[in-house]
Amino acid sequence: MITQWIAERNAQIFGFKITPVTEAEIVEAVGVSRDHNEQLVIASQNLHGLYVGCVDSTFRELHELDQTLVHTDGSAPVYLAKAHGLPVGFEHRTGVHDWLPILTAEASRRGWSIYCLASDDEINNLAIERLRGEGESEGPGARIGGRNGFFDVTKGSRESEEVLAQIAAFDPDILLVGMGMGRQEQWIHDNLEHLGPRTIITVGACLEYMAGAMPLPPKWFGPTGLFMLLRVVTRPRRYAFRYLVEPWLLFWELGRSGRLSGSAREVLSRGKH
Repeated sequence: MITQWIAERNAQIFGFKITPVTEAEIVEAVGVSRDHNEQLVIASQNLHGLYVGCVDSTFRELHELDQTLVHTDGSAPVYLAKAHGLPVGFEHRTGVHDWLPILTAEASRRGWSIYCLASDDEINNLAIERLRGEGESEGPGARIGGRNGFFDVTKGSRESEEVLAQIAAFDPDILLVGMGMGRQEQWIHDNLEHLGPRTIITVGACLEYMAGAMPLPPKWFGPTGLFMLLRVVTRPRRYAFRYLVEPWLLFWELGRSGRLSGSAREVLSRGKH
């Protein structure tokens, strides 16, 4: 069921899969996977992700799986989808920090459990407390737990096996994995068969926003580019290269791989019909 649900919404930019959905549809997808006891991977695509996808085959493979929903996490993929002639609007700009509280509230209403595998212990604990607050409702409540994301992610390593055992013992309906783009996808891809029929969500640095460790800007910052500027100003060592240099490297990689010219031909072909 969930693979069909995703397939009906899939599209491509530069040959990379995207699944343009709204925040409400992301929650709906989780509900479909839970109702049918199926594995669902929710991954994100943004400008940084397009670059990672050019140079990291495992990242691409995880995105291409039938059970992976690739939401447009940022303004850049929305603009690029529009340039490709796709019917995508800013209602499809779905930052994880925007819809995670909504999903947590639905989890509380339906009694789903959540495990947070992300950040360091302090951030993880603060984020869990915040999510518990977001999830307060008249429903049965969401059981939320977690641990830090700093461990040896090598497939089959002792630490990775311990983490898998901890997740299995908690047995969450939803697993949040925030270990940095590329690293988190590698670990998920390596361990999909051990993670079972649950929803697995890549969340990057989202728990840092949930914990209050990074300022959470207004939602309207996104389409204006101010969100990227805020990140560069507040965390230059972490984000300056990503936003000021990496886009040029992305342009080079797209051209070198033929994805840029291929997309241009596709857009021109659409324009003739």
